[in-house]
Amino acid sequence: MPDYNRVTSLAKMLKKTKQKIILFYRLLRRELSERIINQGRFTLIHTLRITYKISNTLIPLATLAAVGLVVYDFGFNAFYSHEAKLYHILLWVLLSFKILFVIRFISEWVEVKKLKAHLYNFSLVVLVYYLHYEARKIIGTDTSATTDLLVRKLIFYTGILFLFLTEASGLLKYLYRRRQNTAFIFIVSFAVIIIAGTLLLMVPKATFGGISAIDAFFTSTSAVCVTGLTVVNTSTHFTSVGKIIILFLMQIGGLGIMTFTGLFAYLAAGSVSFHNQMALKSMVSSKRMSNVMTIVGRIILVTLFFEAIGAFLIFVCLDENLFPQKEQQIFFSVFHSVSGFCNAGFSTLPDGLHESIIRFNYPVHLIIAVLVILGGMGFPITFNVFAFIRTKAVNILNRFLKNPSQEYHTRLIQVNSKIALATTFILLVFGFCTYLLFEQDASLAEHSTWYGKLVTSFFGSVTPRTAGFNTVDLTQLTLPTIMIYLLLMWIGASPSSTGGGIKTTTAAVAFLNLRSIIFGKNKTDVYRTQIAEQSINKAFAVILLSLLIIGLAVLMISVNDGKYGLLKIAFEVFSAFSTVGLTLGITPELSDTSKIVLALTMFIGRVGALTLLMAFVTEMRQQPYQYPVEEIMY
Repeated sequence: MPDYNRVTSLAKMLKKTKQKIILFYRLLRRELSERIINQGRFTLIHTLRITYKISNTLIPLATLAAVGLVVYDFGFNAFYSHEAKLYHILLWVLLSFKILFVIRFISEWVEVKKLKAHLYNFSLVVLVYYLHYEARKIIGTDTSATTDLLVRKLIFYTGILFLFLTEASGLLKYLYRRRQNTAFIFIVSFAVIIIAGTLLLMVPKATFGGISAIDAFFTSTSAVCVTGLTVVNTSTHFTSVGKIIILFLMQIGGLGIMTFTGLFAYLAAGSVSFHNQMALKSMVSSKRMSNVMTIVGRIILVTLFFEAIGAFLIFVCLDENLFPQKEQQIFFSVFHSVSGFCNAGFSTLPDGLHESIIRFNYPVHLIIAVLVILGGMGFPITFNVFAFIRTKAVNILNRFLKNPSQEYHTRLIQVNSKIALATTFILLVFGFCTYLLFEQDASLAEHSTWYGKLVTSFFGSVTPRTAGFNTVDLTQLTLPTIMIYLLLMWIGASPSSTGGGIKTTTAAVAFLNLRSIIFGKNKTDVYRTQIAEQSINKAFAVILLSLLIIGLAVLMISVNDGKYGLLKIAFEVFSAFSTVGLTLGITPELSDTSKIVLALTMFIGRVGALTLLMAFVTEMRQQPYQYPVEEIMY
């Protein structure tokens, strides 16, 4: 019996041991399984992250290669033909696009959390597949079917350029991380576009008979800085390809490449970094960072809207018999609308708007003048005025509908907007009256009607405000008008606009400060608002720097081309610094050294002399001390 109990207890012990072994095995298997799964999940996530970084590195290089091939086709081959070998290479590049973009779209879900960014990148995948399809179609298109080939190539070029700009935004984000000085990035972006424009204008198909490096550099600088000064005739020297390049340079220069790449970066990532927002905030003159990307989007939409409306109105006002083909009339309208709104002053006519076919087309003159004013007003002021009009219109509608809900805002029109608008109005009226007075027997003599004289006088008061178009022969201007033009060119347009000059607000602040000193006030105020001392200091700094740069440029050009006289040289330099584009006819005659001096003056005038200095100076620190104050005699 004892043996039986011992066997039974031993069996129970073995059974319990077996159960413990089985339980331990199951727990061990579960633990190993979870570890394997977690390890696999970690490996997968790690692999996706590496894949995302690799694709993000290779895609910009691939887009750069594609843009290079497109530029070669655009600049070295006839536009109404295609080189089959080149497009076969492009097919392989686009095939790599398809693979890389799909890989990035799959792997980005680990890194990117924004749904709109995934939607945007999915649209890029669709675009890549479509471009691959278009490239195959171009190869199979008969070169004799010029219209079909032209449309396909334009769509293809636009798509490749769009992909390149999208990926270039990654480089911009890298610059933001490497250096926080937004002024430096702003200046470098303009310099890069000028160099790229110079190289594009030197391709064989851009000109008739070629162009020197200095002339290409000058033209590219003039287009990017939206000046309009030319050393070669735009109409006769540049082909359709060259004019298209100038058109894009004007558009990019007017808005700034940072605007486009900033928007693309936001769309691609679904958000922008703090440094990105700081840079764009400084560029668009926004007071808050929360609405920076909204303002950037509005700037692009408003620009394209006004340019589209302007192009349509110019097209309607033109005589279609002046153009052999409808496409030429459309391009003329678009070119002059973009040139007008961006305050560039370029024209596809040999003698500008003074050309006989359009000299007396006063509706076109008025349309371009309005575009110049809108472009030179400044985007913050435009948005502020629009908000004022919208609020007033909503309140009037509510009163009409007897709706008690109304919008109330204090200081609906900001003081900055009031100053800029008032100064602009005063300058336009002053320029109009003086032009009408001094030019009756000079440039206005060829206009027989009072309507023509009034429109020409109005245009003559608008164009020196950084526009650069000429509806009269500028060599016929009287001396008083030239002197007034120097003043109008020097003041220029409003801040944060497509125009140049010291800006209307700078001139107004300096004048208001002078008024305060004359009347013995210890502060400067306007519209029941005191102007900050820092704004007054910056205004006088900008004025001083502008005079120093203009004086130095006049001196350097006088050394090389003093035979043209001080008045013509000064007019040229004022026009370059304020990115106006008006000339008394000596620009093409200048020496290469003087052309380089003028090009640098245009560049400084566009980016801003104060901005240029701040780009190479570290941020000022707060001084924990204060020296004794003493009055200086004057």
